[in-house]
Amino acid sequence: MDVREEGVFAEGHLFYAASVPLSRMELKLPKCVPRRDTCIVLLADDFSVIARAFLVLKQGGYSQLYALRGGQDAWRQAGYRLFSGIYVPSKAFGEVVEHHAQTPRMKVSEAKQLLAGSEHHLFIDCRPEAEFQDFTFKGALNCPGADLLLRLPTQAQACTVVVNCAGRTRSIIGAQSLINAGLSNQIYALENGTMAWHLEGGHLQPGESPVMPLPPRREIELASLRACELAQSLQIPWIDSVQLKVMTAQTDRTTYCFDVRLPSDHAYSHLPGFVSAPGGQLVQSTDHYAPVRRARMVLFDTDQVQAPMTAHWLVQMGWEVYLLNTPLPPYRSPDPWLPWPVAPAASRALTALTYLELKKQHPVMLIDCDDSRAYRREHLREAHWMTRSRIPDMRSTFDTATWYVFTSADGHLAAWAAGDVQALGLRAAYLEEGSRVAAVQIGTETERRLLCSTDDAWYSPYQLDSGVSEAMRRYIEWEIDLLIQLDEEPGVHFQVYRRGQAWPA
Repeated sequence: MDVREEGVFAEGHLFYAASVPLSRMELKLPKCVPRRDTCIVLLADDFSVIARAFLVLKQGGYSQLYALRGGQDAWRQAGYRLFSGIYVPSKAFGEVVEHHAQTPRMKVSEAKQLLAGSEHHLFIDCRPEAEFQDFTFKGALNCPGADLLLRLPTQAQACTVVVNCAGRTRSIIGAQSLINAGLSNQIYALENGTMAWHLEGGHLQPGESPVMPLPPRREIELASLRACELAQSLQIPWIDSVQLKVMTAQTDRTTYCFDVRLPSDHAYSHLPGFVSAPGGQLVQSTDHYAPVRRARMVLFDTDQVQAPMTAHWLVQMGWEVYLLNTPLPPYRSPDPWLPWPVAPAASRALTALTYLELKKQHPVMLIDCDDSRAYRREHLREAHWMTRSRIPDMRSTFDTATWYVFTSADGHLAAWAAGDVQALGLRAAYLEEGSRVAAVQIGTETERRLLCSTDDAWYSPYQLDSGVSEAMRRYIEWEIDLLIQLDEEPGVHFQVYRRGQAWPA
């Protein structure tokens, strides 16, 4: 568990290290590390950060805590490699798949000719809907990765299909998914995705269409047949609710339960205890959703398409995966997540109205402690920005006469940050959940007031203020180079499936 901020983590880390920043630890851990006796090895450059993380984890009931002696320097000196970037295991896996499966790829110049011609074609952007709506190229439709086989209409299964994402990984996995499922189309991954489109002078624009609709029931059943046959080829077992109950009752093993449908479907109705993890994103960022190594995963969907397709990739990555065969309740089941056992210090909760009243009576500093990328897009008027983990470092700059009011999208992170400041003997409060939306009286603006470095997050080339094209070139090179870097990496057990081959027992 690397407890540095994500932006620092991205500069160099162990291959299988999970990024769990100190600033968000209490909010993330109950779901991603549910067992309190999980063996956790803490990593950071500064031992004082490890010490702070150790205390937080101890308060949360985690008992098997260690630190890597000598840290990353010792790892390097032992002859091992550090990896830059985020989601490295999944990104590296994508490069392995393309190399071994020889996934067909189409250059941007060829894609532009195809779009301009009369040949029947289908360009599918396989990123989540929110990413698609941010930017894509004209002519692309949206269908998130695990839904490709499900939503691709039968009448389109004679056309050329080109799958793209922002870079490489999801394009490769999406295209190869359709190939592995046995579709007879000409199927390609758009080489280097929308980054290549931009670098070759193509225009990117907001996505114009919603997610591709579901086809008729008969076509869904045919897609299910293909997906289940593929899962059977890789010997992925199905379990029922009784077997699931036995698994989740075992206290000596972590069992992740993932609903791999679209988030909107999960929000409408889902099984108790099943986290929303859209299949394409789960494969793209396994270390985010499932940081515990050698855990097992149970996947669920309603059409027996997304879960088998997702599972067939996870098995190739070395995961132990099961498919759940059970009906969905007609309502959203409550999630029995155990909250962090230690509540934040009892700081004052404010509505938008009481915040404005507080401002009339005292000097107030409003601090946004959410993701800095969201702050850069938009934030409340007068809001400064600071990541929560930097609060102890800022102690000398705080004024005892000032109220420090924190805000975050859901209110929870703001409450913890306010508690941290109050623990320093200062006056603190937070805008309660929902008040951020109601704070129209406060207004929004784009002027940035940064109290510390924005290293809390990794910025994709698309999110940079300048040097975008050069950053895109470096990113593409980084992804491609991961294949070479895997040669001497211990503990990596990827095995790529080729349609028609016998999968080892």
